[in-house]
Amino acid sequence: MRVRKRTIGLISALSLILASCAGADAAEQTTTTAEPTPTTTAEPTTTVVPASTVTDSSDHSRNDDEVDPDEIAAANLATAGFQDVAVAEAAGYASTMDALGCFESAESGGMGLHYLKEDLMDDVVDITEPEALVYELDANAEITGLVAHEYIVPVEAWTGEKAPSLFGLEFHQHPVLPLWVLHAWIWKDNPSGRFQDWNPTVRPCPEGVPVFGEDLP
Repeated sequence: MRVRKRTIGLISALSLILASCAGADAAEQTTTTAEPTPTTTAEPTTTVVPASTVTDSSDHSRNDDEVDPDEIAAANLATAGFQDVAVAEAAGYASTMDALGCFESAESGGMGLHYLKEDLMDDVVDITEPEALVYELDANAEITGLVAHEYIVPVEAWTGEKAPSLFGLEFHQHPVLPLWVLHAWIWKDNPSGRFQDWNPTVRPCPEGVPVFGEDLP
């Protein structure tokens, strides 16, 4: 039997990471005339990189004809009902708008708003149980539909020698958050590739909503 390793309160934890980084940035911008204090060795801090500057060196350009169509079909069938956000919420998925905001890249395209199911945030990955659902937003910040799955494994939960994998592809580490991730554009075509992070056909984040890496916390 495989034992799931739970990560409790992940949304809150990610919010704290972002908050601590913002606090560090603010401290760097504050000037003072106080006498200098002796130098001490501090633990390194995490730096939030704006989403628009994030690049991913992993190769996720696998063609659809290289992916088992039965796996894609299974993923489709498992989440078809989640086109209705109310159904997704009833199944345990929750918006991360307040904690993480909307995701976009000025260079590579849009992504959208993630709905996360914290009960799935462990060391087990399953094509039919994505840890996050990605929704596209319109100009009025209303959800227009489910566009992608994001499969996620917390770094602290993964003990394998190799990265977790699905669809024959290895996950990559998020450049800011302590997560292994793999996007799968199951519900909207992505000309950049089904498993790329960003999708140029997805609308950019609408005005008035927080954008990850820019407006949070």
